[in-house]
Amino acid sequence: MIYDGRFRRWLLTLALCVSAVLLSVSYVDRPASEFFNAHVRHTNLWRWLDHSLAPFVLVPVVALLFLLTLGCCLLSGRQLSTWTLKPLLCSWSATWAVAAEFVFKGIFGRGWPDPSYLENHLYGFRFLHASPHWNSFPSGTATISAAIVATVWLVAPRLRILGVVLALLLCGGVVVTNGHWLSDVIAGAFLGASIGWMTVLLLGSQAPPTPSVDSSAPGIDVHPGRIIDMCGAGSAAPSRRGPWFD
Repeated sequence: MIYDGRFRRWLLTLALCVSAVLLSVSYVDRPASEFFNAHVRHTNLWRWLDHSLAPFVLVPVVALLFLLTLGCCLLSGRQLSTWTLKPLLCSWSATWAVAAEFVFKGIFGRGWPDPSYLENHLYGFRFLHASPHWNSFPSGTATISAAIVATVWLVAPRLRILGVVLALLLCGGVVVTNGHWLSDVIAGAFLGASIGWMTVLLLGSQAPPTPSVDSSAPGIDVHPGRIIDMCGAGSAAPSRRGPWFD
């Protein structure tokens, strides 16, 4: 079955991700952190990256408020405009990513590059004992950005390159500024990409086939099958697995 092949590829990617994380934890993270601390920390690049990354914390807030706003609109009996569909999917995946990284940070309890390692010379994991400065793994920045980019990759192909570039800049920025280890970013990117992909699958897999929707209509009747139809195949009748995965 097609899903079996995709699941096998996902498992293979998971295995590659775990291998890359283990290699990075063992051989790359500490030398990279020490290098950036010695050669970048007191430069204008560091300060610019630090200020540029700060607004990213608003992304989950905006996503949550957007979802709440759409929910209130539906509760009031209003129809949603067609333009809300793709932001809805991105907001959904971003919110799921926030929850996932919060849970996994608590499970792994990994020390930050700065100050846990660079100042206090502590390195490792405190499993199930996360605390301030011991909640670095996985990177929330990488998880959220990868979730959004994976969703955009599926529902807005024209924005793929822009999304990937922005995500790479964000992930690179948190590594260079010692906000996260490289392995944190690798794990977060895989987790986020999985969440984005699964968000699109979940919204379409359980929906029964529905008639095509005229994208010029002023409003839509929100239904997972209609969401998939509007974002994907256009006038083609949606299948139970969604149009992107044929």
